[in-house]
Amino acid sequence: MNRLKQTSLRARLIVTLSLTALVIWLISTAVTWFQVRQDVNDVFDAQQILLAQRLASANLHNTLIARAPHDVNKQLKKVRHYDDDALAFAIFNQHGTLLLSDGNNGENFIFAPHSGFSISAIRDDDDQWRIFWLPVNQGKWIIAVGQEVDYRDDLINQMVFGQMWIWLASLPFLLAMLIWVISRELRPLKQVNVQLMQRRPDDTSLLATEHLPTEILPLIDNLNHFFERTAAMLLRERRFTSDAAHELRSPLTALRIQTEVAQMAGEDILMREQALQNLTLGIDRASQLIEQLLTLSRLDSLAELVEKEVIHWDALISSLIGELYFAAQKRQIALEFECKTSPPPQQGQPFLLALMLRNLIDNAIRYCPEGSTITIKLYADRIAIEDNGNGVNDADLVKLGQRFYRPAGQNEKGSGLGLSIVQRIAILHDYQLRLENVTDKEGYIKGFRSLILLNKI
Repeated sequence: MNRLKQTSLRARLIVTLSLTALVIWLISTAVTWFQVRQDVNDVFDAQQILLAQRLASANLHNTLIARAPHDVNKQLKKVRHYDDDALAFAIFNQHGTLLLSDGNNGENFIFAPHSGFSISAIRDDDDQWRIFWLPVNQGKWIIAVGQEVDYRDDLINQMVFGQMWIWLASLPFLLAMLIWVISRELRPLKQVNVQLMQRRPDDTSLLATEHLPTEILPLIDNLNHFFERTAAMLLRERRFTSDAAHELRSPLTALRIQTEVAQMAGEDILMREQALQNLTLGIDRASQLIEQLLTLSRLDSLAELVEKEVIHWDALISSLIGELYFAAQKRQIALEFECKTSPPPQQGQPFLLALMLRNLIDNAIRYCPEGSTITIKLYADRIAIEDNGNGVNDADLVKLGQRFYRPAGQNEKGSGLGLSIVQRIAILHDYQLRLENVTDKEGYIKGFRSLILLNKI
């Protein structure tokens, strides 16, 4: 059985259906045989009873008194034209003396004075006979009508197997048809297997779904979804590698230049210190870029969040303001927190959400003019981070969030990945990120706002 489970689906179907057809054929033959046997026995029993009743209703008195029994038997022999095992009869008196018989097997009946059917042998014959005994004329005469049991069995076998040989002869054709149908219906699976075997390792094209059975269509659809995700992941990795290589080239080149400047400074202490200072800033920028690249790579590899916790937004925001307070003080920027309405309990990863809000607040600190005010407002369905800076022009606003994009004229160090990280974390939590300018009644820009919509997308 274990070996059968390890074989191909085609072989398992052929073997299983063939055995099932054979078992059904045997069961149907057995049921038919028992049913025919019952019917034949009923018919022949009725014939025996009917013959005995006919003999009882005949003028037996004249037959038995007017003629000698041997004369009657002689006449019966002349008219017999049936199988002598098919039916035989005999008439006895109450003392067991044979008065009349069919002239052959009836003469060999062994007298048994009782009423109804019995199974017994006859004289000079080892075969069993089924005999019906009928007392008449107040028990003076007893009529016996018998039939050989083997005669019935032979007739039953001829009737059953005479019909069943047709089914037996057609069984090989049925099995051949099963093999052909199974092979034909499993051909789509074989074609899918051929497609998969011939695919190149980098081939992420979708499998054809035409003319596929509905039973295997979900499997092919799942494979196609897997190929789509793989293609998107490969494209994302290629783009990420290309962008990372491009972005790392500039800080590494700057580090090399500053190193060469420090080496060429010689006795010029001021030049050496300036070069070393620029080298430190370049290392910091490269470290920040690498850290953000690694963070974004880890976020891109996540399909869904695990180990979620209940988010306490007010405590989370208050903690972030404490962490960024000194950075804001250096630029004389005030951080304010307004809890308008607490959101309902939500599940998420506090570390990632803290990173999302830290990037947004840090961007506001970096790009707002000195002396600005940054307000973090918490609502039931959103978090707003607003400042009273100069905002962003419309051309740059639509591009914010693209990886490695930084508006022209920015002097602050950065890699253009902060908002990409924010967007990815928001998507993982089913949040939405919206960036917009804050305008007054006349339409003039008076600040910038980052919105995190907490309602599900």
